[in-house]
Amino acid sequence: MDSDVLLRHAEEVSDACVVYALEGELVEIEASNGELRKADSDRVRTYAVRVLKGGSWGVASGPDPERHLIERALRSTGEGSVRIPEDVPAAEGSYRWEGKLSPLDSLDEAAELSVELSREVPYDCEITCSAGSVRYTITSTWGSECEARLDRVNFWVKVSGKGTAGREEYTERDGANCASIELFLERAEEVRDEAVRRFEDLLEAEPGPERAESVITDPELFGVIVHEAFGHAVEGDLVARGESVLQDRVGERVASEIVTVVDDPTERGAFGSYPFDDEGVEPRRTVLVEEGVLRGYLTDLTSAAELDLEVTGNGRLESIGDHVQVRMSVTYVEPGDASREELFEEAGDGAVYLLGSRGGQTDTATGNFQFSAKLGYVVEDGEPSRPVRDVGLTGETLEFMKRVRILSDELRLHPGYCGKGGQLVPVSDGGPHALVDGPFHLRSG
Repeated sequence: MDSDVLLRHAEEVSDACVVYALEGELVEIEASNGELRKADSDRVRTYAVRVLKGGSWGVASGPDPERHLIERALRSTGEGSVRIPEDVPAAEGSYRWEGKLSPLDSLDEAAELSVELSREVPYDCEITCSAGSVRYTITSTWGSECEARLDRVNFWVKVSGKGTAGREEYTERDGANCASIELFLERAEEVRDEAVRRFEDLLEAEPGPERAESVITDPELFGVIVHEAFGHAVEGDLVARGESVLQDRVGERVASEIVTVVDDPTERGAFGSYPFDDEGVEPRRTVLVEEGVLRGYLTDLTSAAELDLEVTGNGRLESIGDHVQVRMSVTYVEPGDASREELFEEAGDGAVYLLGSRGGQTDTATGNFQFSAKLGYVVEDGEPSRPVRDVGLTGETLEFMKRVRILSDELRLHPGYCGKGGQLVPVSDGGPHALVDGPFHLRSG
C-alpha cells in the first residue's frame, strides 16, 4: 500500500489526515584525542499517519505503510476542540535540498579527518559529526503533495583541560541544511582552531566583574537570548495556553526601535530551514517584531485556528511519529548600520563582551531569563582585552530588548537543536553584535 492509498483509507474514517513517508541514510562520527570512538551508519525507513477525529489528533508510525497505522492513530485520539483553518497554504511540488557528497560514501574520509584533527591538539579534544540524507514525503487532505530530498550536517569540537580555576572546556559548532559531509571536510579544521584559541583565552581568564554598565553580546549569545527568552513567547501554542508574556500584545512596543526580529524557514542553507513544514504547509518569512513593535506570532494549523490567525508554516516534529508543535526555524535579529569597530568604541571602557552560551533558563510566562556565556572580555580602548570567565546575564526579556542601543552591520547564524515538549528540532538563531545598556549583574563566580 502506498501513501496515496493510505491517505484515501484514512480520509474515509477521519475528519482530516496526513500521511508521512521518510527514508534515507544517517552517519555519526566521534573522535577523541586521536582515537576513533564511532563511525556508524544507519538506514531509516518510516511511515506515519496522523488523523483528526472528534476534535483531537492521533498519530501512529511504523516501518511500512500498512492500514493498521490508521487504526492505531484513531485509537490514540481523544475528545477535544481542535479544528483546521479553512484556508491552508498547502505545499505542493518536489524540492532538492542536497549536498555534494553522500554521507555513506564519505564516512571513511570524514572519520580519518576527525582522528587527525583531534590528535593535533595539546589538550583533550573531542570531535563529533552527524550527517543525514533523506527523502521526505507528505500528503494531506488539505491539499499537501510535497516531496523533498533533504541533506543536513552538524558538527562540533570540544576542547577541555585543567586550568587555574579547575577543569575548563570550550565548544565550537557548525552545520547547515542543503549540505553534507563536504561542509565538515572543508571547515572542521577552522572550527577546531577557533575552539582552541578561545579555550586558551579561557585558561588565562580571571573571574569576571560582578556588574557592568553595559554589555556587548556576540551574534551567538544574542541569537540564543532572542530565541529562548523571546522566540518561545511568540509560539502560538504557548500563546493560546496563556503561557506567554507576549499574549495580547500585538501592536505594542516590546523592544528597542532598532530591533526587528524575523523567523524565516525559507533561508535555504541555514541549519533550521525547510522547504515545507511537518504539516505539509508552505513556510514563509514572518516578521515577529518590526522596529521594536510586536507584529505577530508563529503558528501551526491548530494554533492558527484557535487564535484566528494565518498559518505561518511552523508546525514541526522531531520524528514523524510525534505530535506537531509550534516551533521556530531560522530566527534572528536583522543587522544594524554600525561597524563592529564603532560598536566597541561606543561601548566604552568597562563594558563586557560576552561570547556564546553555555546554557540557561527562561520563563515564557514572566519573561525572566538567565544565561551563562562561554567566555567574556573586558572592553578597553575600544577593543576586547582581558578575558574573564564565569560571566552571564540575568534579566527580563522585554526590558533587555528595549535596552538594545546599537546593532552591528553583520548577520551570523548559528546551528543548534531546540527542545520543547520532549522533542528536539534543528534550528538556527543569530543576528549582529548588540550593545545593550545596563546595569547588569553578571553572576560572577
